[in-house]
Amino acid sequence: MKEFFHSVKFKILICIAALLLGMMTYAAVNPGQQTGPEQIVGTITYPFVSAANAISDGVAGLIDKLVNADKYKNRSKELEAELTEMYQHTMDYDSLLEENERLREMLELKERNKDFSFSEPCDVIYRNANDVYGGFTISKGSLSGISLNDPVITTVGLVGRVTSIADNYARVTTILSPQVNVGVYTSRAKTTGVLENDLTNGQKGLCLMSDILKDADIREGDIIFTSGMSGLFPDSLLVGTVKEVYDDPNGFSKHAVIELAQDVRSVTSVFVVTDFSGKGVPFEIE
Repeated sequence: MKEFFHSVKFKILICIAALLLGMMTYAAVNPGQQTGPEQIVGTITYPFVSAANAISDGVAGLIDKLVNADKYKNRSKELEAELTEMYQHTMDYDSLLEENERLREMLELKERNKDFSFSEPCDVIYRNANDVYGGFTISKGSLSGISLNDPVITTVGLVGRVTSIADNYARVTTILSPQVNVGVYTSRAKTTGVLENDLTNGQKGLCLMSDILKDADIREGDIIFTSGMSGLFPDSLLVGTVKEVYDDPNGFSKHAVIELAQDVRSVTSVFVVTDFSGKGVPFEIE
């Protein structure tokens, strides 16, 4: 027996007992924390437990989809309908805001030009890509009181005139085109001339003012307005500003290149002036 207490086996048993005692003491002092063996076992079994959990979750999800398929489908349709309704409300609201803005602009124009009568606001619905002068078609026609040759404007200034018309739409030729000749004058010195455009300037979005007397007072930066001379356009509509002045080769007159106040090639909505003071009555020069 005495030999046993001095043997290697006894010493091993003592070590194991001490280790177990230490683990029990550690567990008692640190409740909730895993012991070494527990951690080892947990590490070894973790992949198997995770795989089992994943399979369990997948099966549960599949069963849920099969059992509740109709429910999810109906809810999807409900959400789609709600989204469509919200989109429609947004579109209606935006359209209402846009219409109110155009009506406000019309009121402002009417306030500045009390002798004007207008059609309803018109949308630009088509542009001819082959027209270098930026001609377009508008959404209103003769049923809205629009007539051939009626002036077309924005709140900024003159755009062109109606050159073709139907019941529900009309074709507009812009002031960039040689087909639209407009009597104009400068606000500073009241120098007169006529917009007689050409291809070179029209392609650049510019107008050419001709028939200017050689000694006339006109310079870069002068503001150009309509004169109402022909009876086709009202008086005092803004056209643009003088960009350049040069002498005609004949030596008897000048030309002025005009930068338009309104970019006629980018407008999306316009107003048609259906009547104004002096319409159809050209000035008589005595």
